[in-house]
Amino acid sequence: MKAISYLPSEHELLLKLGPLKGTPKKEVGRFKLWWDDEGNICAIDIKPITEELEDFKRNLNTIQLSGIWKGVKITDEDINETRRDLLRKIEEKW
Repeated sequence: MKAISYLPSEHELLLKLGPLKGTPKKEVGRFKLWWDDEGNICAIDIKPITEELEDFKRNLNTIQLSGIWKGVKITDEDINETRRDLLRKIEEKW
């Protein structure tokens, strides 16, 4: 009984290698493990990758910046000003 299932609403991947009985025997980080009485792994459940991914999916208009840009906020006014500047430079070249 081998099966792989993905729950899009939960962003979880479940790999079943044998019958599942009860709750997971071990939870380590993002993983849940089930095994039988002989120690054979019956299933592995992988939880969502990161909380940051969930935050990103909730607000698709947000881009996370890293490195020297971490914590910097870019406003709509910044974007519009940059667009105007680029258009001015293009007009000057033509």
